Amino acid sequence: MNAAIIAVGSEMLGPKRVDTNSLKLTTALEAHGVAVVRKSVVGDLLEDLVDELRHASSRSDILLITGGLGPTEDDLTREALASAFGLRFDVDQSIIDRIEARFVARGIPMPEVNRKQGNVFRGQRTLYNERGTAPGFQLRIGAGKQVWVFPGVPFELEGMIATHLVPWLAELSGGHARYRRILKISGLTESGVEERLKPYYESHPGELVTILASPAGIEVHVIAEGSEEESRLILEQRERELRAILSERVFGVDDETLESAVGKLLLAKQATLAIAESCTGGLVASRVTDVAGSSAYFLGGAVCYTAAAKVVMAGVDAELIRAHGEVSEEVAIALADGIRQRFGSTYGIGVTGIAGPGGGSEEKPVGTVHVAVSGPAGVEHRKLHWPAPRNVVKWFSSQSALDLLRLTMIRGEPSL
Repeated sequence: MNAAIIAVGSEMLGPKRVDTNSLKLTTALEAHGVAVVRKSVVGDLLEDLVDELRHASSRSDILLITGGLGPTEDDLTREALASAFGLRFDVDQSIIDRIEARFVARGIPMPEVNRKQGNVFRGQRTLYNERGTAPGFQLRIGAGKQVWVFPGVPFELEGMIATHLVPWLAELSGGHARYRRILKISGLTESGVEERLKPYYESHPGELVTILASPAGIEVHVIAEGSEEESRLILEQRERELRAILSERVFGVDDETLESAVGKLLLAKQATLAIAESCTGGLVASRVTDVAGSSAYFLGGAVCYTAAAKVVMAGVDAELIRAHGEVSEEVAIALADGIRQRFGSTYGIGVTGIAGPGGGSEEKPVGTVHVAVSGPAGVEHRKLHWPAPRNVVKWFSSQSALDLLRLTMIRGEPSL
């Protein structure tokens, strides 16, 4: 079976709000083997919503709708459903009584407009909402097509998914589900990953593999359907094949991050880390300490933003800065070496660059960054250039610094 999701609300068509409800619904659906074939956001206009309901329902077995169940004039989901599918209303006094009791418990009278929420469709199953006033409902239209309607408040939706939708999906699926494994890749572009995967595609023609680019690296998504045990075995086999192809470029799976991968390696080696960073302004250290338990391996760091700070805080030779400039291979290496010596750590990271938008030159344009890692086997260095906005330069500089440390620990040799 497949599903379509409609998020109702004009606020999600503006620049301030995004639809997150569809992600919660998709998670529940995918866990039970139901593929989502369409998602849409529709404003609070009756005609538009009627059109989308008819279109989405014609292309799916299950239609899920969030929002538009409140008591105000722009809450039109019930009216749109009635118009789209020729449904008729009744009034369920028990719903009105439940809503009124909630208001009384809060010490305020129920506004008359809330009576609208007692309107129900003939044949619907009411889905009670223990976290809010608006109930949801489930009904069938046409030849057994299932329609689920939920309130749009995320906190309320989460409770109703767990209480009503997930048990229904579990019964529907009968143990058949869709499972996903995500391999996290660093140091390769999206097209570079695609090219490397040609042998995999040849071995598994027609199998669904998705490659996604994200700020945290490239993701390779592999999906298996069936029982949990069958799917687990398939995904483990696929992961082994992909790791054999992508090798050390795979730094983790599923929810793992690059910083957590680095932390695991440091713990495994019983190694410690110190960081000296300039253009990233503490971002590398912040990411390292985002990992719970990082105090076991992270000793400390310094934001050496000026030339004087590089000298005082990381012990960089002032003459070296005068000879090569703050943004240079020599200074990045001196930062890594210096901070490692200051803290007595196993590894030291040094980062220096021009994040922009100003400060660049023909020789060193904006986006030029040098990262270095100092360790027991020597020093590794990487020169980078991202012609991008300031925040992007900072993020990818931190990503490259962590990845260089990871590869240094794995390889024990230059990371080129």
